[in-house]
Amino acid sequence: EITSAAVEQSSGIGQVNEAVTQMDQVTQQNAALVEEAAAAASSLREQAVKLTEAVSVFRIDGSKVPPARPVAATPRTPGPARAPASKPRSAALATARPAQEEALAAASGDWSEF
Repeated sequence: EITSAAVEQSSGIGQVNEAVTQMDQVTQQNAALVEEAAAAASSLREQAVKLTEAVSVFRIDGSKVPPARPVAATPRTPGPARAPASKPRSAALATARPAQEEALAAASGDWSEF
């Protein structure tokens, strides 16, 4: 009876150990995802500022639109720094061209879908 109880207890401890290991792995994955999301948010913030600067040259009804205020950075907890992957400049220009062509087509009244 003591032997079977010891075997059962050992099996239970093994299952708890597996569960803790899985929880640790998921926690590490979540931490990596949070870090990636923070890097992406920072990159998007920078891109938004650049986009705001780029479109600030356009005039509406003959007046210049005032530049938007920069968004204050939110404080982050320190962690391992990792630079976000960025597209080469030529790739960014290639993706901007279709948007420019659509804008020109829309401005000329030559568009068929919304």
